[in-house]
Amino acid sequence: MYSLTPLLTAGVDFSTNGFPKQVTIPAGQTSVQFEVRVINDLIVERDEQFQVSFTYSGGQPGVVVRPDFDEAIITIENDDG
Repeated sequence: MYSLTPLLTAGVDFSTNGFPKQVTIPAGQTSVQFEVRVINDLIVERDEQFQVSFTYSGGQPGVVVRPDFDEAIITIENDDG
């Protein structure tokens, strides 16, 4: 499971339409991909970021989220000038 800590504004900087509330990594796999749809505008602004934090909510013994891989900072780079 993951959670978002937005340092930008949903619906203005990125779309939550179709954005999953939860992602499950299937047994036997070590990763999963999901898409963040950036909303393009003509406003010149600084690069913006959001944080994705990962947690384990299942009951499988021995499964953990490594502390050095429990979050990611995603940067949306400004392309408006």
